[in-house]
Amino acid sequence: MNLDLQLGQDETVNSEYEFSYSLILFFLKSHFWVTNKRLIVNSPNVLFVIPTGSDTVTYPLRSIGGVKTKTEFKFLSLLGGVVLLLIGISSLRSGIGLLLLPLGVATIVGAFRTVIAIVSAGTGAVTYSHLPWEAEDAKKMINQLNQEIANI
Repeated sequence: MNLDLQLGQDETVNSEYEFSYSLILFFLKSHFWVTNKRLIVNSPNVLFVIPTGSDTVTYPLRSIGGVKTKTEFKFLSLLGGVVLLLIGISSLRSGIGLLLLPLGVATIVGAFRTVIAIVSAGTGAVTYSHLPWEAEDAKKMINQLNQEIANI
């Protein structure tokens, strides 16, 4: 995705990162641009599983208090996924099991949520989801962002 914002004077994009929103909505991407003056994020808006648009947010590097990745675990999602999986296995003959099996697996995987958290002075922590196997790229982005913050 191309950056739709006009950059400021002497501002350059140092890197661009792209992360999938979730396992079920893998085609929706969050885009991050790290410049020498700010972090620009374009992330999808989702209502349940329906994409409803996207938001673009900019964080001046001077106002970022911290950035981190974290993994969250949702026990109820895991439990719901196991129930869907078991119902799907038991109803494979009726055909509905073919629908419930992948839904159960996706719910189980979705119980483990990995996010990038950006702590800003004015807004508190804002989180952006990414897939667990994108964690290395997220750490790479955070390291670069911390380097840019240290350079100002």
